[in-house]
Amino acid sequence: MRRLVRFAALLAAIAATSAHAFDPLGSQRDLAGLAPPGLLPLDAELVGGPACPGPLPAALPDGRISLAETIKRALCQDPRTRQAWAESQIQAARLGASRADYLPTINATLSQAKVGQTVSQAGLSARSDSTTRLSQLNMAWNLFDFGQREANVESARQTLLAAVASQNLGVQTVFVDAANAYFALLSAQGELAVAREVERINLQSFMAAEAKHAAGIGDLTSKLQTQTAFAQAILARVRAEGTLANAQGRLAVAIGESPQRRLAVDADDARLPDTDFVRNVGEMLETAQQVHPELGAARARLAAARARIGAAERANLPSISLAASRGHTGRDFNSDQPDIAQRDRSVALQLNVPVFDGFSRLYQTRAARAEFELAEADLKSVEQKVALEVWQAWQSLQTETQALDSTEKLLAYATKSLEVAQGRFKAGVGSTLELLEAQRAMADAAQQRINALANWRATRLRLAASLGRIGFWSVRGQ
Repeated sequence: MRRLVRFAALLAAIAATSAHAFDPLGSQRDLAGLAPPGLLPLDAELVGGPACPGPLPAALPDGRISLAETIKRALCQDPRTRQAWAESQIQAARLGASRADYLPTINATLSQAKVGQTVSQAGLSARSDSTTRLSQLNMAWNLFDFGQREANVESARQTLLAAVASQNLGVQTVFVDAANAYFALLSAQGELAVAREVERINLQSFMAAEAKHAAGIGDLTSKLQTQTAFAQAILARVRAEGTLANAQGRLAVAIGESPQRRLAVDADDARLPDTDFVRNVGEMLETAQQVHPELGAARARLAAARARIGAAERANLPSISLAASRGHTGRDFNSDQPDIAQRDRSVALQLNVPVFDGFSRLYQTRAARAEFELAEADLKSVEQKVALEVWQAWQSLQTETQALDSTEKLLAYATKSLEVAQGRFKAGVGSTLELLEAQRAMADAAQQRINALANWRATRLRLAASLGRIGFWSVRGQ
C-alpha cells in the first residue's frame, strides 16, 4: 500500500507541474513554432530585443516621442495584444488535451474504513470490530477508434492556427491604430502651427489698418473688417489647441499613459513614407489573398470544421480499448476471527460498439456539417472583404496622391497671392476685401494641405494593412 501511495503522490506532482511549466505533449512547442512568446515580431527591429520597453521617462526632451517608440509601447500596453495571446494559449492547451486521448488513463483509489458490528440474541450480545483497507489501481487505454482521435487533434491544431492568425491580425490592428494616433498628433501640431501663422498675419493686417485709420488715410470699415478677421483667426487657433490636446490624450492612452500626459511627435516624421510596396492592383490582390491573417484564420476555421465532421462521423464506429486493474483488500478484526487479505488482478481487451444513444451522434454530425458550411461561407465573405479593402485603398491612394500634388501647388499660389495683396494694401492701392480674401485663401490652402497629408498617410497605411504584411517599413520616411 505504501508503494501505491508513493505512486499516487508522484502522479499528483506531475499533474500539478503540468499546469504551469510541464508540457509533455508539446502544445507550447507548437505555439512557439507559430509565434514567439509575448508579441509577434512585425520585422527585425522587434526580434531578439526585449519584448517591452521600460516605463516612459517622467521627463522627455520637449515631450517628444518617436513613431517607433510609440508603436512598441502600444504593442506592449494595449490589452488587445494580451487578449489575443491568451486566446492562443487557450487553444494550445486544448490541442494538448486532444493529444492526451492517445495516452492511457490511470486512476488510484485508496480507502480505509472502520466497521463495528454488534449481534444480540437471547439476551446475549457479541461485538465485532474490524478495519478494512482498500487500494486499487485502474488503467484504461483506447487502442483503436477508426481515426476519431486523429480528427479531434487535427481540429484542435487548425483552431490553434486560427487563433495565432487572429493574434497576428490583432497585433497589426494595434500597430495601425498607434500609427494613426501618432499621425493624428502630427496633423494637429501642423494645424496649430498654421492657425498661429494665420493669427499672426491677421494681426499684422489689423495693425496696418489701424495705423492707416489713425493717420487719417484709412477708413473705419477697413479697420473693423481686419479686426473681425483677426478675431476669427484667434477662434481658429483656440480650436486647433483643443484638437491638439485631444490628439495628445489619444496618443498617451495608446501607449499606456494618462491622457493628461503631454506628448509631441518628431518634426522629422513629417517626411512622407515611401510607396515602394505599391504594385499594380492585381499583384497586391494576389498577395493579400495569400498572406492576410484574417484569411489565414478563416481557412484554419474551415479546416477545423472539416475535421470535426470526421470526428462526429467516426463516433458511430466501434473502438478497441485495453483495461487493467490491480487491487488489494485487507480486513483486520479485533477478535479471534482471522484477518482477511485479498489481491485482485485483471486485464481485459474490450470492443466497444455504439448501438443507440438517443440520436445524439446523428445531430452532432448534422451540427458539424452546418458549422462547416458556415465556415465555408465565412471564408468566402472574408475573401471578398479583403479584396474590396485592397481595391478601395489602392484607388484612394491614387486619388490622395494627386490631391497631395494639387494642394502643394495651391498653397504655393495662395502664399504668393497673399504676399502681393499685403504689398498692395500697405502701398494703399489694394482694398481691404482683396487682402482679407487673400488671407482666407491662404488659410484654406494650408488647411487643405494638412488634410491632404493626413488623408494620404492614413490611406497608404490602410493599403499596407489590407495586404496583411504590415511592419515598421510601412511607416518609415523616405
